Amino acid sequence: MKKIIAVSLYTSGGIMLFVFAYFTFKVVQSHPAASYDPQPIESDIYRIVFISGDSGSPFWNRVKEGVYEVASHNQAAIEFKETFHADFGEYLKSIDMAIAARVDGIIVQGKENPDFIRIVNKASQKGIAVITVFTDAPDSLRKSYVGPNHYQEGVVIGEHIAAQLDEEKKVCLVYGAEPIGYLSLRKKGLQDALGGSYPQIELVEAPLSVVSEQDGLKESNELLNLYPECRAIVGLTVEAVDGIVQVIKARNRIQDYHIFAFDQDQESFEFFDQGIISAAFYQYPEEIGAKSMKHILRWLEGKDNPLDRNYFTPVELISKKSSAP
Repeated sequence: MKKIIAVSLYTSGGIMLFVFAYFTFKVVQSHPAASYDPQPIESDIYRIVFISGDSGSPFWNRVKEGVYEVASHNQAAIEFKETFHADFGEYLKSIDMAIAARVDGIIVQGKENPDFIRIVNKASQKGIAVITVFTDAPDSLRKSYVGPNHYQEGVVIGEHIAAQLDEEKKVCLVYGAEPIGYLSLRKKGLQDALGGSYPQIELVEAPLSVVSEQDGLKESNELLNLYPECRAIVGLTVEAVDGIVQVIKARNRIQDYHIFAFDQDQESFEFFDQGIISAAFYQYPEEIGAKSMKHILRWLEGKDNPLDRNYFTPVELISKKSSAP
C-alpha cells in the first residue's frame, strides 16, 4: 500500500512539474517583448541581438515574435533591445554595445544616416553579421535587407487610388518625416503608377521648407490650404496620417476625404475601423522577423554566403471592403 501511495505521489508530482514547465514556456513564448539572456547556454551556438527604435510598438512586438519563433527552434540565444523613436543616440549606443559584446549577429531597423552606416560598417568589419529589417541602409556593409518592397508599395497604392478616381483630380502627398530612403521609394512608386497610365491625376506636396520640418500636422494643414480642392490624401508615414486626420477633423469634413496609409499601428487600424482611412497596408510583421532570423542563421552557418541583397516580404492592401488578416 505504501508503495502504491509513493508511486502515486511521484506520478502526481511529475505531472505538476510538467504542467508548470509547459505554462512557464508558454508565458515566455507569448511575451517576446521580454529581454532574453544574450549569454549562450550549453546548447546555444549563436548569440543574436535584435534592435528596434520603436519601443512598445505592437507592430515591432509582432516582428519580435517571428524572430523568437525561429530562434527558439535553433541553437541561438536572442536578446531584444528597444529605444524610443526620437532617441537616435541611444539607438546607436545599443548597436555599439552589441558590437562590444562580440555577438554573432545583429538584426536592426535600418536608418539612412551617416552615423548609422558607420556603426553598421564597424560591426561588419569585426565579423558581426548585420541584417536590416523593414527600413534599409543600402550604402552600408549590412549583409541583407528583409522587409517590404517600398517601391512596389507605392505602385500598388497608386493603382488603387487611380481606380477610385473617376475624373481629373489632385492627390496630396504628406511625408511626416524626412523625405529620403524608403519614403523616396514609396513616392517613386506612386509617381510611376499615376504618371504612366493616369496623366490626368496630379500628385502634389507641400513646399520643401515645410516638409523638412517633419511635422505631419503642419505639413497637412499647409498642403490643404494650397490645394483646398484636394480630396485624396496619401500619408507616407504613421506621423503623416495622424497629422492628416487631425487637420481634416478640425475642418469638420472628414467624410469628404479619402485617406490612404502605408504603415500600420494601432491608431491607424482604429482610423480604418472608423472608416476614416480608405485603404492601408498589412505588412505581415511576424514574417519579417522570422525571415530575418532565418537568413542571419543561414549566413552564420555558411549555407547562404553571400546572402541576396534583399529578401522582400509580402504586403496586402486592405480597403474598407476587406479586413486585415
